[in-house]
Amino acid sequence: MNLRVKDVIKPKAVTSMIFQLLIRRFPLFFTLFLFTPFIQAQDLQKKISLDLRDQPLRIIIRKISETGKIYFSYSSQSIPVDLKISVNAKNKSISEILDEVLVSHGVDYFIVENQVVLKMKNPVGSTKSEKKTEELKKYTISGFIKERSGGEVLIGANVFINGTSIGTTTNAYGFYSLSTREGDLTLVFSFIGYKKEFRNLALDENKNISIELEKTDIQIREIEVIENNREPDLLNTHLGEIKLTPKILSQIPGFVGDVDVIKALQVVPGIKSFGDGSAFFYVRGGESDQNLLLIDEAPIYNPSHLFGFVSALAPDAINDIQAYKGDFPANYGDRLSSVIDIKSKDGNMKRFGCSGNLGPYASNLSIEGPIIRDKSSFFISGRKSTLNWIREVDPSLYSFDITFFDINAKLNLLANRNNRFYLTFYWGEDMLNRTTSEALQTFGISWHNIVGTFRWNHIFSPKLFSNTTVYYSQYNYFLFTNKQLKDYWNSAIEHATVKTDFTWFLNPKNTLKAGLEASYHFSNPGNVTIADTAVQNNSPVVSKYRSLEYVLYVSNEQKIGRNLSIRYGLRIPVWQDMGPASVYYFNNLHQVSDTIVVGNDKIYSWYISPEPRIHIDYAINQSSAIKASYNRTTQFIQVLSNSTSPFTSLDVWAPCGPNILPQKADQCSIGYYQKVHHSLVNFSAELFYKWFHNHIDYKDHANMLYNPLIEGELRFGKAWSYGIEFLVRKPEGRFTGWIAYTYSRAFVQTDEVNNGHTYPAYYDRPHDLCINFSYSSGKRWDFSAIWMLLSGGTVTTPIGFYYYNGYSVPLYGNKNNDRLPPYHRLDLSVTYHINKPENRFKHSVVLTLYNAYGRYNPYSVDFNKMMTTNGDFVIPANLTGEYELVPTTISVAGIIPSINYIFKF
Repeated sequence: MNLRVKDVIKPKAVTSMIFQLLIRRFPLFFTLFLFTPFIQAQDLQKKISLDLRDQPLRIIIRKISETGKIYFSYSSQSIPVDLKISVNAKNKSISEILDEVLVSHGVDYFIVENQVVLKMKNPVGSTKSEKKTEELKKYTISGFIKERSGGEVLIGANVFINGTSIGTTTNAYGFYSLSTREGDLTLVFSFIGYKKEFRNLALDENKNISIELEKTDIQIREIEVIENNREPDLLNTHLGEIKLTPKILSQIPGFVGDVDVIKALQVVPGIKSFGDGSAFFYVRGGESDQNLLLIDEAPIYNPSHLFGFVSALAPDAINDIQAYKGDFPANYGDRLSSVIDIKSKDGNMKRFGCSGNLGPYASNLSIEGPIIRDKSSFFISGRKSTLNWIREVDPSLYSFDITFFDINAKLNLLANRNNRFYLTFYWGEDMLNRTTSEALQTFGISWHNIVGTFRWNHIFSPKLFSNTTVYYSQYNYFLFTNKQLKDYWNSAIEHATVKTDFTWFLNPKNTLKAGLEASYHFSNPGNVTIADTAVQNNSPVVSKYRSLEYVLYVSNEQKIGRNLSIRYGLRIPVWQDMGPASVYYFNNLHQVSDTIVVGNDKIYSWYISPEPRIHIDYAINQSSAIKASYNRTTQFIQVLSNSTSPFTSLDVWAPCGPNILPQKADQCSIGYYQKVHHSLVNFSAELFYKWFHNHIDYKDHANMLYNPLIEGELRFGKAWSYGIEFLVRKPEGRFTGWIAYTYSRAFVQTDEVNNGHTYPAYYDRPHDLCINFSYSSGKRWDFSAIWMLLSGGTVTTPIGFYYYNGYSVPLYGNKNNDRLPPYHRLDLSVTYHINKPENRFKHSVVLTLYNAYGRYNPYSVDFNKMMTTNGDFVIPANLTGEYELVPTTISVAGIIPSINYIFKF
């Protein structure tokens, strides 16, 4: 901890500071990001010389590319690449040569996405069927899209018919289904970071076509593709939806040299970080417990190691991340603010592989490979902390033992074309112990997550896909007072679910989804276990909770014409609380008015809460779209805590019941999306307004730990938030990155808190700016940087003082009436690739600097004298001085360097 003294903390306007700091610190980054697309533009007026006799067109194109330093995009199936042509040009512009070589032979050219795209004026294979359109039969094309080198499925990959707007995307298991009329057509398969694939086929029956895509090489100059009229990704991207792939994660500087999922989420617009070392994040004005984090469909209740400094999810185990900030599809629910859906790697089905990351703070090792080639595979990853060397450096920490580890494992079996099975296991644990020298008594804390998932994919027909999931998730938190005697306080939550989801690809314009699920919930809000039987028998008991949940949902994604798409649905959850339990009822003064004891399996409280959702996409043209949505969400289980600490705290989970109504939220949002400069840069702006009902608040000085009457400490009110989010992103090329800015507010109003006056939530931080850049040299060096600037968090400070018996006593006014100083931080990362690009064994060294310029960002303020370990006051006072209160802020850390060795083969 670093103690910093501040004279006075007052609210500050940060708008001007944003741009001043931005321009002063990053003028070069801004220039490069905004003007790089123009620097790379093709120059068709450049003059070159060529002399080729009777050569195939493909050779002539290659020579023009090499001589003129320009890139071509074309399909060898759509232009006559074997046509032999002669060309004799001396000091002619490239455009003149192209007119002579291409246009005269029926090949047109134009610049798209910084490439010269070639296309026939009358495309090959475009002859019309002799049948009338209404007489043509419809057939279905279905299959899976995978990654070529390892067989991992690609989630959200595009499949469309070239030259049309008819298309679809793969689901969470890489499956797609597309129906269209019979005839000759060309299918295009694409995914960001992979080469496009094309299949020409005569559609005269239902066909199963599975494709493996190959990763692109940024050094490739000539790429063969078909440039279609509209690739349907604008309508496939929904409001408040963020997709993070391993490639994107690798471009963000990680904490202590490792890719961190939670830290990566905190740098996208609409998702706010709490500060240094914290795994808490707040989405569009919601609390941190209103975010649902799933790994292979099972929830993880505490996704952090080391109090939040490190994510509990090993990066090597992740295949895909889909984040929803409010516009939830109907199959998601149970939280008000966000769903983070993480899919783990299936394991390489073609060959064995191994990867690892060796670092000073944590190290991990992953092994994967086929059990039966192209039929089954496994993946296992383990990570363990390597922190205890710090005790040797600092003898004062020798009595501490800090350890964390996690294990990810997965089995994947392709039984046949129509059936596939997955088995996922996750176990993560943290332990922080301290042993006192006097009596060798160990005290400390620990927590662990255990998750197991079984999934079965079944294809009933080319149009009907189903997934059945059974999962179990457990989270335990322990506070040890004497580990040798096993005296501890413990809270826990368990969750078991069985569910089935169906997807019916009715036709190219309608995709129906429906599902049902049944869940069992158990939570222990905190009880003590003491070795001394007499003390244990006289200790109070906090009643544990048991609940059942049933969910039915249905939705349809409907395309209306070429430009309009609507997704609408309804989710109906039912919640039931059951015994055994001791239930307390409270009067208007929050005093116990009645107590009942509920027997085993008896239902004593239940709720039903229909949740309508609707989302509308309208494509203005090929490069821009407008989107709007409304959705309602309900949360039946929540964390009861009045702590504002940025670190993992004592978690007390409790469900709704007679004293706690389900929390609900309504959100409306609208957005504008634009692809600029030939789709090299994406721009988006989203505006949202959100209402929270039955918002949980707390009375002053509430007792939230080991309290059988904890529900009487709660107060209920309302909350609301609004904001606008901007994102400018360059997703591909050697130079990538984004600039994200969010302005948002979050307010709370509770009749029995703050005299009923409205006050800003403790996570209300109006301004949030993030700049992320990554550059790959294409050979040995990669560079990345990220800079963040946020408004300071809210705090409550005295509005005056009075003296009593010689003591200065603070006088407080409204809650959260002040702010901490603005938060800003720069992270840097440099990677040196030791191997040559073509080598199978790849290894590199990564140097990272977290908080590179050593900013001390305070996360709390105290108005008391504070002493150092030497017994010295850190404020200008001494033992004979006056009893004055001086504001003192506490920060987490300065610069944190790390050097890591990463390998893969």
